Amino acid sequence: MSALPWPGRLVTPGPDEQAVFVRTTLSEEGPPPQAEAFYIHGLAGAAANWTALAGLLAPLATGYAPDLPGSGRSDPPRQGDYSVTEQVRVLAALIRTTAQGPVHLVGNSLGGFVSTMLAARHPELFRSLTLISPAVPDFRLTRDRGADSRLAALLAPGLGRLVEPRMAGIPADQRVRGMVDVCFGDPSAVSEDDSVAAATEYAWRADLPWGQRAVLEQLRELIKAYVTPERRSYWASARRVRIPTLVVWGTRDRLVDVRLAERTAAAFPDSRLLVLAGVGHVAQMEAPGPVARAVAALWAGSDR
Repeated sequence: MSALPWPGRLVTPGPDEQAVFVRTTLSEEGPPPQAEAFYIHGLAGAAANWTALAGLLAPLATGYAPDLPGSGRSDPPRQGDYSVTEQVRVLAALIRTTAQGPVHLVGNSLGGFVSTMLAARHPELFRSLTLISPAVPDFRLTRDRGADSRLAALLAPGLGRLVEPRMAGIPADQRVRGMVDVCFGDPSAVSEDDSVAAATEYAWRADLPWGQRAVLEQLRELIKAYVTPERRSYWASARRVRIPTLVVWGTRDRLVDVRLAERTAAAFPDSRLLVLAGVGHVAQMEAPGPVARAVAALWAGSDR
């Protein structure tokens, strides 16, 4: 987390569209690669979560990592629409504006859920799909996975707004430590420099008037997407994805149960599964080397 993120700029997907902040990863070895990849971050995350993985894969594909509306350096959606449907629409428009042709798609957590829906609804835009601990539907709130039944309070609009000021009042260093403990399989692997850099980013974001609201709204909309009719469900969408798909999971994922990994991979017609021992919810940050090798193999296979 202490590595400087890749440079970015505001990109407007089209007429009357709101600008989205996009970080771009360019190869420093020879001419730019012809392939392109889009990296979609998770809940409370940002494009900077892809610094390590996108850097390792830069010789194979020019990388684009957008901040979802309301996250990172992107403004919140003008109409306050944080729904998965709206995120899919914005990302599809962004990819059509930015890319030269079909791209590789990589998503983590909430970004993995959104990426699945995106690939199912716009198959012409993609060459392959990689899902890192995707936030697949799972209503079991069990302590052994780090889940907390008090989460329900945040999902109720009235109660959620009451706790927003308290959330904003938590010191940045405490928030970072809590995030590391939940998201990393081995929290001790996060250096002091990493913690300081992440705390600086959290402190900057705490000053944004929509920072806490955006996270809660994205979470509520994700839960709503879990209970859509079967024909529009996550699992039905996964069955419609025909491109090569890689599912990556860590055995110490405390947010999305690793026991869902096999079912998730099996839902895609052309899939393979990588389970990483001792790794948590953000394998692209905690184990970028093994993840990059698996993604590179997927991309090579999709090219053939």
